[in-house]
Order: sequence, then structure tokens, then C-alpha cells
Amino acid sequence: MIQRLLALLYFTWILLPAQTMAAAASPNAVPPETRFQEGMACLQAQNIDCAALALNRIPSQSVHAKLLAGNIAAAQQDFDSVFRLLLPLKANTSLDNEAAASLHASLALAYEQEPDPLRALEQRVAAERFLDDEQGRAENHKKIWNGLSNLSRDDLVNIRGESPDTDIQGWIDLALAAQEQDDNALKNWPDFYPGHPASKGFSQALLSQRPEAPAPSPIAAPVGPGGKIGVILPFAVEAYYPAADAIEQGFAAAQSQAQDHRELTLYATDGNPANIAETYRRAVDEGVQIALGPLTRDEVTRLGQQDLGIPTLALNQPDSTPGKTPNLYIFGLPLEGEIAQLVRLAQRLGMQTATIAAGSNHLAERMAQAFGNAWNDAGGRITQQLTFAEDSNLTELQAKITSNPSDLIFLAANYEEARVIRPHLDTATPTFATSHIYAGIPQDPENEPLNAVRFVDMPWLLEPESAAFANLRPAASDLPPGEMQRWFALGVDAYRILDHVSKHPQQAHTLQGLTGKISISSEGNISRELASGRFSAQGVVPETTP
Repeated sequence: MIQRLLALLYFTWILLPAQTMAAAASPNAVPPETRFQEGMACLQAQNIDCAALALNRIPSQSVHAKLLAGNIAAAQQDFDSVFRLLLPLKANTSLDNEAAASLHASLALAYEQEPDPLRALEQRVAAERFLDDEQGRAENHKKIWNGLSNLSRDDLVNIRGESPDTDIQGWIDLALAAQEQDDNALKNWPDFYPGHPASKGFSQALLSQRPEAPAPSPIAAPVGPGGKIGVILPFAVEAYYPAADAIEQGFAAAQSQAQDHRELTLYATDGNPANIAETYRRAVDEGVQIALGPLTRDEVTRLGQQDLGIPTLALNQPDSTPGKTPNLYIFGLPLEGEIAQLVRLAQRLGMQTATIAAGSNHLAERMAQAFGNAWNDAGGRITQQLTFAEDSNLTELQAKITSNPSDLIFLAANYEEARVIRPHLDTATPTFATSHIYAGIPQDPENEPLNAVRFVDMPWLLEPESAAFANLRPAASDLPPGEMQRWFALGVDAYRILDHVSKHPQQAHTLQGLTGKISISSEGNISRELASGRFSAQGVVPETTP
């Protein structure tokens, strides 16, 4: 009898629901919300280890685990992870006010680093709607104002037209009013935005304490209307001459459009880094006030080791960056920048595994290595990496891809190689590539094998008929499509960047360029966001514009 009773109790226990067993095992389990609050308290105390411990105590599937992980990533300045973790949570309606406010605050930090001032402002405004204490709102106002105060009037006007939100428009108009010399602009602002969060004292406080303008650079004084501009490019090297010529044409076209009548003087380099310092010195001695170039990596590396007396915009990355060289700004079309944007795009779509299909040349190897490094650094996994050449067995390659599928295929190839290999890939798997896959002809029948492949490239090539480019199209009409058009666009944007950093040193700026959306930080760092497109049966279709 006792044995039968024990058996009955045993089977009753093992048939209990899992939730009941868990509750019996830990009757005092702490809710995820409480652990999240503990983690946020740790972050406010700048104790990352403490926050990580709180995160480990939250079930990984909980929305609060993802949120706390995103906030920790923001504290560690890992902004790619912030976007990956927090963007999917924006539509979650189950978060309490504290959690929702932290979500938008961390996203604002990430957008500020891109930099994308409008998106950052949108997140700050969204965060405020979940703040229920005066101190929190006041701190939020300061952060909003810090972001807007560093923008030029042109930047403020540009972003104002991109948002229909009244609170956002009000903040931008307040920043514009603060830049006016007439105090009436600030006094009258509350009349136009009576219910705005900044109308409760913040706007009027600006009358007694206006934000100070950025201090002028002790090294690079603003350039006046006179003087000369030096273009230091490898005109003396036959292989580089077409690119140098296209860059100069773009630079001159932008200068003409800006009605800048300074003398443009060309200085031909031979690509030898040993000679670049002498060429640069000669340009300065001849009265050049700002300089464009050099173009080759070795020349840029050597020039970065010199003392530079004038604002200089180099068009390549140096081999190493031990520290920022005063007066040297870096801009170009780096492969790594394109791949970083592709990785962000794919991961925002939820993709986690990738196959790399690469050509056998040096450029393809660089693409494959750069993508693999960026994908792994972002937390993704490379399923396999395959190399193809003219004598490759493409049927065998196709079998390997089909038998070991992944979320995406990265095609590391130029347009000629891609047209050959693409039909042998799994066409049902999303495929991504860099700008090298596009020859620059929107309606090209030879692109048919590339249908559905997504890639990033500059707006100048993806949207050639844009009204914004109308004044520049005649200047580029004699250049062939593809690479030469890219170099032309680089020259146009290079003029606009160099003109800004020479006249407004230490002032952040954003411009919609031919090569993409260009952001210049107050420290002089330059970044670029490209457009994205897709091959289709109707030709190349633009998908996103920065």
C-alpha cells in the first residue's frame, strides 16, 4: 500500500506543469523588471560590471534582457550593438516609462555618434514623453540643446523640413532663433509654440545665457576670399591620371557652382611618398591656402607625418593612425566603409549567418576579409567562405552553397566576375555586394544575371536624374560611366568639405553630397552614408537614400 502511494505521488510530481515546478523551485523569483531597474541603477553609477551581473539574472528571452543589453552597449559605446538590440524594441508597448525612456535615450546616443542629428533629436523627444520628473526632463533638454547648438544654420534648415513633428520643429526653430542677433526672435518663439516642452522657462533662459559659438581653431584660421587652392594629385602617373583628372573636374565644377573665384593650381605628384613633402612645401610657399590631396595611400601616410600649415583634405586613409595630424582631414571612398554599412543593413534585417563567395583577385580578397572581420565583430557568424576563378567548378560551388545555407550571401566581386558567378549561387538567398558590382549603367541588359542583388553606392550613380544634381551633370557629361563618375563625385564633395573645414573649423556639419550623406564632426572626422540599390528586370532600382 505504501509503495503504491509513493508511486502515485512520484507520477503526480513529474506530470506537474513546468511553470509550477519552476515556481516551487524558486518561490521568491525576482521579476525581470526589478533586475532591469537594478541594472539601470548600476549604469547610472557607471558600474558596467554590476549592470552585467543584473543582466545575467534576467531570462535571455525577456524584453528587459535585450533592453538592458542595449543600454550596456550604449555605455560601452558599442553603437552597432545598440541599433541591433534596440531598434526591434521601438514598437514594444509593454515597457514601463523608465524602460521606454532608456530605450530612446540609448538610441539617441547611437544616432549622435553616426552622426545623424535629426534621428537623435527624434529619439530625445520620444524619450521625454516617458519622463515623469522635472530633473529628468531638464537633463533631456540640455542634451537636446547640446546637439542642436553644434549645427550650422544650413544644417538646421535642412533637417527641419524632414520632420512633421511639431515638438521637433519647435526645437529646431528655437535653435535657429538663438542664432539670430535680434533677441526678439527668442522672445517671440513661445508665441508660436505655446505648448512646447521648452516653452516652460527653457527658451527664456536662453535670453540671459546664449550658447557660445565654437572657438576658432588655433591652427587653421578661416580662409578669406582671396588666395589660392592647391590640387595635389598624381597627374604624373599614367595609371592614376584618369582618376586625378576626374577628381579635379568635379572639384572645379563645385567651386564654380559656389562662385568661388580663388585661383586653382595643380601640383602633379608621381606617387612616390618620398617626394610628397617637397611638393606640399612648394604649394604652401607659392601661396596656397587650402589643399586637396594627395590621393595614394603611401603619400597620405607620409604627409600625415609632417607639420601641415594649411587645411588639407587627403583622399585616402593612411596606413596607421597614431594620432590626428593638425590640419589634415581624411575623406575618400574606402571599401571598409561600404562593407560596414552593408553589415548594419543586413543585421537590422535580422540576418545572423553569412556565406562569402569571392573572386580570386586581390580586390576580392580584400572585400572578403573586410566583410568577414566586420561581420564577426558585429556578432554574426560566417557559415563558409568560397573562392571562385575562371577554372572553378561552378556546379560544385553551387552544391556547397545549397548544402550549407545561410541567411545571406556576400558576393565579393566586380561586375564582370559577378555576372558569371551569380547564376550559380542560391538565387533565393538574399545577396549583398559593394559598389564594385555596379558598372554605372542603370539600364544594362548584361546585368540580368544580377537580378535581386542588393548593393550600396553613391546617390550620384543610383539617382543620376535627381534634380539636386542638375547643375553638375553638364560638367560630368564627357566622363565615362562607372569609376570616372565616382571620382568626379568625390571631387565635388571634396570641395564642399574642404571649403567648410577651412572656413568653420571645429564646427560640426552635415551635407547631402554626390557620394552620400557626409557628416563632419567638430573634431574634423568625416564619415559617409551611402544610398542602397537593387538590380531588377527593369534596371537598377534605388532603395534607400541617406
